Amino acid sequence: MAQETFEVTSYIYYNWSSRKNGKTNLNLYGATNRCSVWFVEDPDADLPIATKNGIYHSVYYHHWQLPHILDMVRNEKPIYVFFNNDNGFNNSRISTASEPVGEGEES
Repeated sequence: MAQETFEVTSYIYYNWSSRKNGKTNLNLYGATNRCSVWFVEDPDADLPIATKNGIYHSVYYHHWQLPHILDMVRNEKPIYVFFNNDNGFNNSRISTASEPVGEGEES
């Protein structure tokens, strides 16, 4: 059981040409942590639970959620990875922090 949070400082986004499944991947990097974001193509499939192995985290979303996540990573700041599997309840996510309403984004 673990809880961990880190700020995302950079990312890599790519699509594989040679795979039948798992064609899209997003890697989020923090100062000392990494999170691989995997996208499941079947919209009705149950998502695997988030995992942590040392500094490496893996989280799963449906492929239809990809545009929303990319928009957040590209346009919001700061972005955090929250990993939480305490008490067998998987509550991991990619998120902004609390922001003032209507503050806009820096240009």
